[in-house]
Amino acid sequence: MSQNTPEQTLINRRRMAQMGLGALGLGLAPWQLAHAQAKGTAVLGIDADPPTLNLATTTDFTAGDVSAKILEGLVWLDKDYNPKPALATAWNISADGRTYRFTLRAGVKWHDGRDFTSADVRFTLVEMLSKLHPRASAVFRNLGLEVETPDATTVVMKLQKPYPPFLSQMTVFDAPMLPRHVYEGTPVATNPANQRPVGTGPFKFAEWKRGASIRLVRNASYWDGDKPYLEQIIFQIIPQPANRVPALESGEIDTLMDFYTPKAETPRLLKDKNLAPRQGVNIPAIWFMMFNTKSPLMAKKEVRQALALAIDRKRLVTQVMQGLARPGAGAFGDGFKWLLNEEVGYDKKYPLDPARARALLAKAGIKPNTVTLRMPFDVGRAQMRAQSQIIQDNLRQIGLEVKLEPLERSVLLDRVFTKRDFDMTLGSFYSAGDPAIGYTRLYVTNTTTAANTNASGYSNPKVDDLLQQAATNPDRAARARLYKELQVILNEDLPSLVLFDEETVDTASKKLQGVFPALDGRDQWSGVRRVG
Repeated sequence: MSQNTPEQTLINRRRMAQMGLGALGLGLAPWQLAHAQAKGTAVLGIDADPPTLNLATTTDFTAGDVSAKILEGLVWLDKDYNPKPALATAWNISADGRTYRFTLRAGVKWHDGRDFTSADVRFTLVEMLSKLHPRASAVFRNLGLEVETPDATTVVMKLQKPYPPFLSQMTVFDAPMLPRHVYEGTPVATNPANQRPVGTGPFKFAEWKRGASIRLVRNASYWDGDKPYLEQIIFQIIPQPANRVPALESGEIDTLMDFYTPKAETPRLLKDKNLAPRQGVNIPAIWFMMFNTKSPLMAKKEVRQALALAIDRKRLVTQVMQGLARPGAGAFGDGFKWLLNEEVGYDKKYPLDPARARALLAKAGIKPNTVTLRMPFDVGRAQMRAQSQIIQDNLRQIGLEVKLEPLERSVLLDRVFTKRDFDMTLGSFYSAGDPAIGYTRLYVTNTTTAANTNASGYSNPKVDDLLQQAATNPDRAARARLYKELQVILNEDLPSLVLFDEETVDTASKKLQGVFPALDGRDQWSGVRRVG
């Protein structure tokens, strides 16, 4: 008799508990489960243990999913990209776009009872984000960010040059506020708060059972009236992609973000009358193949270009994403129509052409069937596995063998970003609403080992300069010209190949009300209610 996987055992225990047959496996007996549901419990499906819960050091999706309920930014973004008050109640921007003055919300408490003040904001921006954040650190350094705190509820941020996306970057995902009294004078990497965060948000960290669940409880001292409405949130870890959708359909979990959803199952979810999906392009996002340009096999751009000619991007969209994506158009995808340079787009430069790919490999001195490329990828993401198999098949047709290396996420991050031990790997980046926030990190020179950055080894001073200009120019037409110039270089050099732009389907049970009010569906859960 075959044994259940750990996640299937967890699901079975939950079913038994609901029938009064045993404990849940999340630390709740049947009577406790009923009590919790009566007060309002939401169970959210995730794919793995996050590497950390300190959002100043990571852009990991699962870490953001959990910590966005615990931590907060100065603002949050609504579905139309409009900044809304969070820890800041008001702000004004100088005429030259270089000075931002924020008024902080008075009376806010950290979860340990200490006061939240402007000193926490300055510490977070200067000592944490500017040094450690995968997206914000390069941006803040380039801007020469200076932070002043005239009083406990006022923060003045001064930039050496304008940066149009700056306010949009003050969200929990790019500028999560952290307690100075918890982190100051400690080694950040080993601070216990990375695993048991102290925030100001609607929910407080309660418990983490590795490989099984993370539990958050209601912050009774939250600043926003009688919110949050839920008594607790439980993140149920379901490593096997095939088990996540059945868990949602059966009511074992209440939500499943697109990131965790096997795309082959999405059409079924869209037809389920008990579920409420949110479909479309909420935030432009690209899925890509990053090449290790320091690897002997990937050092020549002709090899990278050959792969671009051999990989069937349309097949990836059809078979992997069930049509809920668009084939890669260029270095920044096509999510921002205003910057797309179709003259040097992938359709023109890299149409599917295996014969031309073989010719380029020959020019680079690579003989057919003599090379094996190593491609590690995140085993917990169904789309990654499906992509890898198609890519393996595509490249075999031009005489290249691909060794697929499915790895648990923490192991993958170490292999790719710390050790740089790969030939090519698969990834995906959210734009966070602007290419300067989300995509710059894929191409800008990077000498760190920070996760979710540019691990390709590609460094081009001209590209670095253009990226900085594009980020800081206040005129969008001028920014568009700079990004189009960048595509001329990057679409030729190909340190990374954009495979497709995604369209998302986030799904929630209709037993929850008020879900997905923000641009990012992981944010703003204080107003969610359970109605069934």
